[in-house]
Amino acid sequence: MPEDFEQENAESIDWQRYMGIARRRTWFFLVPFFTVWLIVWIASWMMPAMYHSGTQILVEQPSVPTTLVASNINDDLQNRLNTITQQILSRTRLQHIIEQFNLYTKERAHSSPDELVDRMRKDINIELDKADHGQLTAFRVGYSSRDPRVAQQVTSELTNLFINENLEDRQQQSQNTTKFLSDQLEQARQTLAAQEEKVREFNQQHLGELPGQLQSNLEILRGLQSQLEGEQSALNTAKERNAYLESLLGQYKSLERSGKVTGTGATTGMAAIDQELDRLHAELADLSSRYTDEYPDVRKVK
Repeated sequence: MPEDFEQENAESIDWQRYMGIARRRTWFFLVPFFTVWLIVWIASWMMPAMYHSGTQILVEQPSVPTTLVASNINDDLQNRLNTITQQILSRTRLQHIIEQFNLYTKERAHSSPDELVDRMRKDINIELDKADHGQLTAFRVGYSSRDPRVAQQVTSELTNLFINENLEDRQQQSQNTTKFLSDQLEQARQTLAAQEEKVREFNQQHLGELPGQLQSNLEILRGLQSQLEGEQSALNTAKERNAYLESLLGQYKSLERSGKVTGTGATTGMAAIDQELDRLHAELADLSSRYTDEYPDVRKVK
C-alpha cells in the first residue's frame, strides 16, 4: 500500500510539473506557431495565384457488340490515347498554342522556345480514370495558369485537340482497314475468276467425261436410244412403203406395156385406168366443193 501510494503521488506530481512548465514557457510554443503562420500568410500575398482549369472526357465503348459485328478499328484505347497524347504534347502543337494564346510573355525574354514548351508540358495535367476491371472509362485534361481565363481557353483548346485527333485517328484507321479489305477482296475476286476460267476450260476439254455429268449423260443416252428406235421404226416403215410402191410401179409399167384400144373404141389397160382416175378426181373435186371430208361419198371416192 505505501509503495502504490507513493507511485501515484509521483505520477501526479510529474503531471503537474509538466503543466507548470507549459504555463511558464507559453511563449516558446506561441512564438514559433505565429511566426510560421505569418510567413505563410505573407507568402500567400506575395506569390502569384495559380488557377487550374480541367475537363473530363468520357470514353464511349462500341454500342454494337463485337460478337455480332466486328469493328474495323483497333479498340486498344490505352495505346491510342498514348499516341494522341504524344502528338498533342509535341513541340509543334504546343508552340502553336503558346503563340495562339500569347502564353509566358514574361518568360520569353530569357527562355528559349524549347524551355517554354517544357514549361507548358509541366502545366498540363492528364489523368486516366479506369474501372475496377482496368477498362478505361474517362480521362481528365487540365492546365494551370495565373490567368483563369487563359487556363480555361487553353484547356478547351487541348480538349478539342484530343477529340479531333481521336476522330482523325479512327477515320484514318477505318480508311486503311477498308482499303486493305478492298484490296484483299479484289485480289480474291481475280483469283476466283482465274480459277473459274480454268474450270471452264477443263470442262470444255473433258465434256461428258466428268463424274458430275454421269446422270446427265445417262439421260442423254436414253433420249438418243429412244430417238434411234423411233428413227429405226420410221426407216422400216419407209422400206415397207418403198417396197409396196416399187411393186405398184412394176404393175403400172406392166399394164402400160400391155394396154391397147379395142375395135369398138373402148380403152383397156393403163389408158382405162387413167380415164377412171381422171373421172374420180373430177368427182372428188365436185363432192369436196359441196361436202366436208367426213362425208361418206367423199371418203368413198378418196
